[in-house]
Amino acid sequence: MRHILLILLLLPCAHAEEFSSIPPGSTSISLSGVSEITAEQVIAFSSPESALAALTSFIASANTSLYVNVYTFTSEEIAGALLKELEEGTNVVLMVDKAPVGGMPERERMLLGTLAAQGAEIFLYDGSLRFNHAKYAIADNISVLVTTENFGNSGFPLNGVGNRGWGVIITSNELSRHLAEIFFADLRHSERFKGKASMRIAAREPESHFAGERYTGNFPVVVVIAPENAIDATLALLRSANRSIYIEQFYIYTYWGKAKEGSPVTTPNLFLEEAINAARRGVEVKILLDSTWYHVKEDDPRSNLRTVRYVNEIAQRENLPLEARLAKPDNKVKKYHLKGVVVDGKAVMLGSMNWNEHSPKKNREVNVIIYGSPARYFERLFLDDWERSGGERSKQNLAIFAVLAVLLLALAIRLRNRR
Repeated sequence: MRHILLILLLLPCAHAEEFSSIPPGSTSISLSGVSEITAEQVIAFSSPESALAALTSFIASANTSLYVNVYTFTSEEIAGALLKELEEGTNVVLMVDKAPVGGMPERERMLLGTLAAQGAEIFLYDGSLRFNHAKYAIADNISVLVTTENFGNSGFPLNGVGNRGWGVIITSNELSRHLAEIFFADLRHSERFKGKASMRIAAREPESHFAGERYTGNFPVVVVIAPENAIDATLALLRSANRSIYIEQFYIYTYWGKAKEGSPVTTPNLFLEEAINAARRGVEVKILLDSTWYHVKEDDPRSNLRTVRYVNEIAQRENLPLEARLAKPDNKVKKYHLKGVVVDGKAVMLGSMNWNEHSPKKNREVNVIIYGSPARYFERLFLDDWERSGGERSKQNLAIFAVLAVLLLALAIRLRNRR
């Protein structure tokens, strides 16, 4: 208990006028010592299967403080879980982006106003970064939740039908403190939300029960923060692969730069090209991308459809252990919104960062790389999605196998008739 209280005393207070430990006007985040972080426990979960149950359980675990940073907040169920914490005396500080793409929806304003009226401290990020796109939370300065999903009904569905997303709950005092420093640094560049209670929150319990996995041990964790170290850390992870790289993303631009002026040669997507280079040195590379209509436009030169073709043409031309597929939705998974990578079945990176150019260079993004057995959970998830999605190469292989099977059967019958 003394140790927890000490950590609480060391952390900056949630009130803007007391951020004395952070230089005014600074958006720079110190990443010294990040590679030394160790987690004592990791809970891995996925959306749509168990995300809401995992998140509400994480919120309920807090006793003293909850610091939440998320791009958009539109879930009544998550708001209801935070209201319970406020009623129990937990200090709740919530930061969202002031101007997300398309503007802040009225539902979000209503939820934020209701939470603020009940004592939550609500802030709108309005700093120099393009978007505050991160998706993480810190409970009691002891544990951290990092996810690929926004706090809405698609990312954290009530009925187990929604986005494919990944998430982790990590127990680590050091990681909690590090992310808290980032949280309060960004809070300096935020304005307090001004709103009124305008809705009655009637949260319901999730229909799906927690179905993730818990891992206990000593797991190295690297914090990947955009724009500070996102590019270097991601490239280093891809370059470390010896056996396999499994990439599952909401979208990957075929190239960076402007759509009409760029190209894979002049403005390459550094992450995509590094994955292709890994295949050139013999690493098995599989890439699975969302197939929602706006990601498969023929007239968009950087769409997922174009990226899949680009990757598979290189694979065929150079005879590489490389394949890209468009993910297929089903009756549970409606959209593949995640941003995840699994390397050698030994390391997983997940969080808010998309593989476009602005995300690692201009946004606030928070990802983690976790080494050890938790990576196997996400490798299994990826392979399940991969097999379900099929692909042109897979269809061709199945056709070849079918023809061979027919020929072998015919040969066996002929040989038997000759006896």
